[in-house]
Amino acid sequence: MFRLVQGLQAIAICAFLLVDARAVRLDPSLQEENDSLEQYLLHAAPNQKMMLYKTFMMSNSIVTRNVVQDINSAKVSYFATHQSTGPNENYYGLRATMDVHGHEVKPGQLSGGALWVSHFGDDGKLSSYNAVSAGWHIDPERYGDSRPHFYTSWTRDGYATTGCYNMDCPGFERANGAAVAPGASIDPVSDDKSLQSITVEVLLDRTSGDWWVYYGFNSVPTGVGSYPKSLFTNMAEKANAIAFGGYVVTRRALPTPPMGSGSHPHTNKSHAASLTNLGVINQDGNTNPINADLPTYMGNEQCYSITPVAQAECFYGGPGGCMP
Repeated sequence: MFRLVQGLQAIAICAFLLVDARAVRLDPSLQEENDSLEQYLLHAAPNQKMMLYKTFMMSNSIVTRNVVQDINSAKVSYFATHQSTGPNENYYGLRATMDVHGHEVKPGQLSGGALWVSHFGDDGKLSSYNAVSAGWHIDPERYGDSRPHFYTSWTRDGYATTGCYNMDCPGFERANGAAVAPGASIDPVSDDKSLQSITVEVLLDRTSGDWWVYYGFNSVPTGVGSYPKSLFTNMAEKANAIAFGGYVVTRRALPTPPMGSGSHPHTNKSHAASLTNLGVINQDGNTNPINADLPTYMGNEQCYSITPVAQAECFYGGPGGCMP
């Protein structure tokens, strides 16, 4: 069975929930499973996803705050993202530059920032959900360290049976001569003196139908590799959803880790993590800056938040330390 890693399924749920809602703030989605966060998301999340999906289907404008809560849950996830989706939306790629920060994240915790490009399918079934994501995360259980790593991931059935990070399962094909491989550590990281950033693009090759991932560390992004058209059931021609922002996952017994830089954008914006050069890629391969605000998803705004999009940038994150 494919090996899924913490955060993967829950993040897909965030994008799946939002259609027309301008601002959705939901309490954390909780679910109990094995001691490993990885096993939690592999086995427990399908039930979680189905409950969220049913809520999504009940209304195009989600107003309920409590979607899933389980007081016996062993895991909790928080998000601070912008998202846009709809059956008539047409997306051919997404670009973002995100500064990278280091934190002492413990085993059982995960923190990251990313972008997602996805398609919900025409039948409304969660199993038709296709997605590609890319960004950076700190995941001690996965890499054996507390350093940020570049990553990418995919699915074609809402992570029910397919999907993985990096090259842990058949799917991602690394380009010949690529300067970096998915899973590579990122060094140095941002500090008080300078920002270190990655620019990530996920875009459709209209000729082949493959979805390419581009990556650059303090530089113009270059091709890392692609997900072949044959992997997907609904993304051969376009996507109909995009998302970008930050997320954390933690065992319930632990405080939540920092997100982004560790600064909350509404109380210390000048030190908060940023997403800049935000752009949507059109069918001609041109990038159009995202200058208008998009719907938001924030699991706990007191812990983590994201600012409105303005001039193709926004700020996100939080110090963590919240007890689930």
